[in-house]
Amino acid sequence: MYRINSRIFCWCLLGVGVANAWADDWPGWRGLQRNAISQEVDVATTWGADEQIRWQVTLPGAGISSPVIWGERVFVTSSDGPRQDELHVICLSRTDGRELWHQRLWGTAPTRYHSTKSSMASPTPVTDGKYLYAFFGTGDLFCFEMGGKLVWQRSLASEYGPFENRFSATSSPLLYGNSVILQCDHYGDSYALAVDCKTGKDRWRRKRTDEWLSWASPQLVTVPETKRVELLLCGSLKIDGLDPDTGTTLWTVQGMQQECIPTPVIGNGLIYAVSGPGGKTLAIRPGGRGDVSESHVVWENPRGVPFVPSAILVDDFYYLINDEG
Repeated sequence: MYRINSRIFCWCLLGVGVANAWADDWPGWRGLQRNAISQEVDVATTWGADEQIRWQVTLPGAGISSPVIWGERVFVTSSDGPRQDELHVICLSRTDGRELWHQRLWGTAPTRYHSTKSSMASPTPVTDGKYLYAFFGTGDLFCFEMGGKLVWQRSLASEYGPFENRFSATSSPLLYGNSVILQCDHYGDSYALAVDCKTGKDRWRRKRTDEWLSWASPQLVTVPETKRVELLLCGSLKIDGLDPDTGTTLWTVQGMQQECIPTPVIGNGLIYAVSGPGGKTLAIRPGGRGDVSESHVVWENPRGVPFVPSAILVDDFYYLINDEG
């Protein structure tokens, strides 16, 4: 959840080993598969003030979100002002950091946030190469053309109530088909929402009446046996598998902690969900129906479970990092 610990956010692009080589597109939170894995090789592994820095720019306010990359464009978000309700969506040149466009907007319902661990710009935006979707802790969702024109916007806090937690909304939006999917868990009326990419209208909305706090981002998994896609939502004390087309709950696994932040990772036909602090990692088979806590948990392990960082799965190795790094 918290990744930048500064009121002034300076973003640096690290040079890769080959001067004219670019890494893959990075369209959203944790990359294309939301697993923090890139296929790029020969990337820089060390850097400093004068080492391996291609360019850097100073951005307004505070930005806890991750950069998003598509082609020659880099997209970043930040928030500013006494209430952090001045919202910024900025497009930079991947080559030299030049500002290509900058949209300044106002949040409709700023809420509480932690001054060093969150801001109204905690969620990472997502793009399909045609449009950019940016969600903020104020509950505002925006759709932009790649050239910066605002297509539509929603004030979810005005429609469904403000977000009530101490870090503001941090869950990053997910693209699935023609939908932008959001996980909105908090002390108020929690819900999951699928918004039509083109119109901004609701495709479905499901109340999560037994969820009271979560900062996790949604994830997708394909069931190996049926090739059916399921939507994963890690919440208070459990993880749910939903039908991403309708929002219908398909299955539930109990065993998460009250506050869930890490995004699940997928591999080897399993879902790996981190539940901290004081929790454990659960390895879960997708494709169940009903409460599958006893039948679909393949293994669990309480060792090394972090509160905030999401895990990484590389081949048969599962990596966790603690909150101290």
